[in-house]
Amino acid sequence: MSLRDDKFIDFVKEEAGHVAVALLEVQGINCVKLLLMTDNVFSIMDLKSKSSNDFKNKYGYMQDDGTFVIQPGIKGNVQYRIDLLKKKCIDDAKLAKLSKRNQLLSSLDTTTDTSSTIAKATSPVPSNSSSEIITSKSSNLSINEHKTYLIDTLNSWCEKNKSKFDLSQLSLVEGQHYFISIFDDLSGALKGNIKCCCKKSLSLTIFRGKFQLSNFYRHLQDFRNGNTCNTIKERIKIHQLTSSTTPDNQQSFATPNTMLH
Repeated sequence: MSLRDDKFIDFVKEEAGHVAVALLEVQGINCVKLLLMTDNVFSIMDLKSKSSNDFKNKYGYMQDDGTFVIQPGIKGNVQYRIDLLKKKCIDDAKLAKLSKRNQLLSSLDTTTDTSSTIAKATSPVPSNSSSEIITSKSSNLSINEHKTYLIDTLNSWCEKNKSKFDLSQLSLVEGQHYFISIFDDLSGALKGNIKCCCKKSLSLTIFRGKFQLSNFYRHLQDFRNGNTCNTIKERIKIHQLTSSTTPDNQQSFATPNTMLH
């Protein structure tokens, strides 16, 4: 893509032939960048200049009104090569972006590992070993590790937030109440989605190499903005009504066994 002058001309001649070379040379196009920046390489056929007559007579057809059009075979050949070059530029840009992303993740990986080492050296060992496993994972996780991390994080959120719903127990089960999907897209970028039992699907963002559940949390509890899961909201109302009519106001609450179809 960085070829210029003679090397560029030799490349064009080898790929598209001497006619394509003549078309570019007569317009002063001597590199890939200039070729892609030219809106219409065939506009020379519309040029009202005697200096272009030789080219137009040799490689074009004169119409009844005196104007010229380039031969279809030449136009198709050159346009095909231009389209290939444009596609290569797009592919190269995607690869560069992916490479930059991988370098950033690698840098975050190193920072996370260093911070984890310092924390372990200065902090007492927690009694809950599973929590340590979750927080000390690097950003280079497998798909299964990403999924496990999300499930554990959501379970922790349920435990911490059950009192907000006036519940003694709040549990959400993956594969029953929500569905996690983690995959690589066409460019190789890691993507994640979570689908609720009410059929609402939400994209998951990545922060420091790990997927975040902030969108799903809002879906579960943001009553004011109307983003709450209707299925879960209805179950909470039922629980609150039941609690008000029973002696024990600390009934446990598990979300409904609603499945997606």
